Amino acid sequence: MLSRPLFDRIAFFGISWYALLIVSAVVIGWVMSTHEARRLGLPGDLIVDFLLYAIPLALVCARLYYVVFRFNMFSEDWLSVFDIRSGGLAIYGGVIGGYLAARIVCKKHGVSVATLLDVVAPALVLGQAIGRWGNYINMEAYGLRISEEYLQFFPFAVEIPVGNVWYWHMATFFYEFCWDILVFALLLVIRRHKRREGDVICWYFLLYCAGRTVIEGLRYDSLTFISEFVRISQVLSALAALAVVIYFFLRIRDRISAVTIAPVVSAVLCIVTTFLGEFERGAYSFLFTYSQLCLGLLIVSQIVIGVLWTLDSRRFDARTIVPLLVCGLLIAGLLLAGIGRSNADNTYYVSLRQCAAMLQLILCGWLLCYPFCPQTKEGRRNHA
Repeated sequence: MLSRPLFDRIAFFGISWYALLIVSAVVIGWVMSTHEARRLGLPGDLIVDFLLYAIPLALVCARLYYVVFRFNMFSEDWLSVFDIRSGGLAIYGGVIGGYLAARIVCKKHGVSVATLLDVVAPALVLGQAIGRWGNYINMEAYGLRISEEYLQFFPFAVEIPVGNVWYWHMATFFYEFCWDILVFALLLVIRRHKRREGDVICWYFLLYCAGRTVIEGLRYDSLTFISEFVRISQVLSALAALAVVIYFFLRIRDRISAVTIAPVVSAVLCIVTTFLGEFERGAYSFLFTYSQLCLGLLIVSQIVIGVLWTLDSRRFDARTIVPLLVCGLLIAGLLLAGIGRSNADNTYYVSLRQCAAMLQLILCGWLLCYPFCPQTKEGRRNHA
């Protein structure tokens, strides 16, 4: 019965399955990244050096990140900070540690940080996907309670014990696993068609963080701050995804106009829509109307982008218009589905609305990175 782990947490000799999965992810990432580095003609020992720095720095930063936002758990027993076997590692802290390692190693080898991060980005997200099965075995990273019997099945939900009673919760670890695998596949394609150095790692942050923004809103065990409705990883994910869109916008300074500004405005509106829904789901149901209004404004922003681009290019560009149209139809369908739901339980509906908003955010990044951005000579050589 897959709704409960098939194995105990400990595999053998006191070693946990989670540790084995993480080590497996590191080995697979090392092999993949080494192959890509060799293809690009980078120094042969670059990836090994990176791992020697990244593994300890990622562990330390992942633990510090968790401790900072769960400080009350450790304030009376400082030695428990070092007890990582009891859990308490945060992926964003690990990513920060990996970035610090990249800075150190790239300075040593005289390699661009963007180049190294592009090489390791696909392996990073694949490693995250593998690690999520460790969460399954540990019965953590699960979501909201599921009371509807017709939804009590794996992979939609898992059973979590409270004392001797098992309760059904959303299998958010599995949702993220699926999203990570999709992001991994997309990054493999993107690195063959990137326009500039750093594109792959940028797309990692845009894609992964967009998905994490939605999934984190469903988590039951998130790190929070200010209030129980403000999840730190969700806020950071949303801001990181938006930052990538803004970065794509800023790097085409020679083409800044209403055409390129419109996707940035739409991206900001996506973030507003997402967090209005989050507070609406948390406790403020009166925000339903405002959230729906934002959903309508997203459609308007898509129309504006399409019209401005068509006028600017003086032709109908199906590559740009068709994705906008598909996303617009999805949002329009959600608007229609929301009629009469102002007093209903909108837990799942809010998530669908957030999915649509994050899909549009990704689309805004794509427009600024590809159709609206001319390809450099470097990008053409990479594609060749």
